[in-house]
Parts: sequence; structure tokens; C-alpha cells
Amino acid sequence: MQASVELIVEQGLANTSLADIGRRAGASHALVNHRFGSKDELVDRIIEVATAHYAEVAAERIGRLTGLDAVLVVGDLYLDLVVGADPLGRVHVVLWSEAIANTATRRTAQTEWDRQFRDFLSQLIEDGIAAGTIRPDLVVAETALTIVGVLRGIAMQLMLDEGVSLPDSKSLVRSLVLAELRA
Repeated sequence: MQASVELIVEQGLANTSLADIGRRAGASHALVNHRFGSKDELVDRIIEVATAHYAEVAAERIGRLTGLDAVLVVGDLYLDLVVGADPLGRVHVVLWSEAIANTATRRTAQTEWDRQFRDFLSQLIEDGIAAGTIRPDLVVAETALTIVGVLRGIAMQLMLDEGVSLPDSKSLVRSLVLAELRA
């Protein structure tokens, strides 16, 4: 799994073969194929593992926070994971961009992943509205979509350009979210 994630982040899904993964992992492509069945099944498993990783880290960081505070933590977390040492935090951005550019067959899985993220943010926003920390006049689904879009766009820029500042980006996201969501 680790070899797969590393290679996909380094060279993209389209340029990564099961044989490449096997070599990186110190095994044959036949073993990789036996373990996962196909490249698509391997990617589906990567999505499951990455989703679980994000959920685990989010639960740790959010703790007992709710509403607006939790939304702000999720924004920081997302950007931190994208620039972190573990490529598992970046693989979804690479897979997402390739699903748009190359493979309609991968779009369903990526769309589902995005929906889960938006639904999670929507729930945090709804909790904040109920608690009075987030404006009640927001259209929740569109607000969550916009936040994901901002985070995804910044994440892609952070991955592409070493000159983009993570602290400045996080600060701006926080400012935008606070300005738009605060009750």
C-alpha cells in the first residue's frame, strides 16, 4: 500500500504500473495483482485507507470542538496533511486531478470521496448553526462545496509550487471562513 501511494504521488496513477509498485515494495507485480486484483481495486483500497486516515486525524484534532471551531480545524488539517511527510495525505489530490483529466472510470470513486468530505463539513456547519457560532442564513451544501473547493485549490498549489506559504494559506483560509461563516 505504501509503495502504491508513494508512486502515485510521485508520478501519477496513469504512469504507475503494478510492476512498478511491486518493484518499489520488493515484490512481484503478480503478488500486487493477487493482493488487490487490479489497479482499480488497488486505488479503491487506497481511497479507503486515505479516508480512514483523514477521519482518524480529524477526530484527534477536532476532539470536543464543534461548529465554527471544528470547521477551522478541518481546514488547517487538510492543508497540513497535503504538505506533510506522509504521501497518504496527498494521494487524494493526485487521484482527484487525474479523475478529472484522464479517467472517467475513476470519477465515481472520487465523486463519492468528495461527497463524504462535503457531507462531513455540512454536518459541522449545521452543528455550528444550531449552536449559534455559524450564521443561520447560509446555504449549507453550497458553503461546504465552496470550502472544499478553496482547500483543494490551495492544496494543488502547495503541491505544485514550493513558494506557496502554508502558514499564509492557512491564515487566509481561516480569515475567509471566519468572515463568511461567523454568526
